[in-house]
Amino acid sequence: MAALNKNRTKLIRIGQILRILMEKDHVSCNWLSKQFQTTTRTIQRDLYLLRISGFPVHETHKGVYGLKKDLLRHLEVFNDTELAIVIAIKDIVGQLGSPFQQAANNLLDRLYDADIQMPVFLKIDEPVTIDIPLFNKIVRAISQKKMVAFQYPKGKKNHDAIIEPYRIAYFNGFWYLLGNEVETRIIKRYALDKISDLKITAASFKNVPPDFDRLLKDSTSVWFTNKQDIEIVIMVDAERSHYFKRKKMYPTQKILEEKADGSIVVSYHVGDYHAIWNMIKSWIPYVAILKPEHLKEQLLKDVRKWIKWQRMCA
Repeated sequence: MAALNKNRTKLIRIGQILRILMEKDHVSCNWLSKQFQTTTRTIQRDLYLLRISGFPVHETHKGVYGLKKDLLRHLEVFNDTELAIVIAIKDIVGQLGSPFQQAANNLLDRLYDADIQMPVFLKIDEPVTIDIPLFNKIVRAISQKKMVAFQYPKGKKNHDAIIEPYRIAYFNGFWYLLGNEVETRIIKRYALDKISDLKITAASFKNVPPDFDRLLKDSTSVWFTNKQDIEIVIMVDAERSHYFKRKKMYPTQKILEEKADGSIVVSYHVGDYHAIWNMIKSWIPYVAILKPEHLKEQLLKDVRKWIKWQRMCA
């Protein structure tokens, strides 16, 4: 808890330093150290973190610093706590590489635009709480291209996993570690809140696959694959078909047929059934699986199990 409070205080201080730099043409380390009642060495470390996080801080002359304000979006719309979060995000994504840096910059631009232009309310589900030291350790392993070993639950027991860590990803309120399992050479995903006893090994790996970030960008769930060769065909009843006409529920959605009664036949191509399974379930009783047959049977099995459980609960 003490370490968490220390990090929070540090980020708030750096956010306040950034605000001062936005408001003044230049400021000295000595002045900042007196302002925050800390050492000049600490202030220098804070300024260094701002620079490596992508903020255009530069030394105008020895011990005096300024900010190239024309290179920044209007960060004045954020308060001190929000600036601290911005800095933390940019620090983390800076270690994850260019695709994440660009994504973070785009996100901040959109937040700015929404704040000053759009009277829109956006509700984002609260994510699962993550272990910050674990998160940082994984980021370090990804940056250093080092394999990691950890414990992960399988059934009622934990099992050992050794992977080449490629990315940390966020989907639907959950954080995942994505990487290549050394034993099987299969890309796997692990929920961060289920990982325990993680260690960075001495073994290195060469590179993240060149198309990995593209796959992440094009995915709508953590169940992404390079090949999308499984076809699922469903029927959507007339009462709910307009939702599927207005929005693709999955990137590969294709309307095959519109029937006279208003219902529609829709196909999806996926690389893993899990990619679309929860979406289909969420539309019961307004959808029916037409093929593949085994998926239809699996859905019926799940529904029968739920009905039995529901009756027991009643």
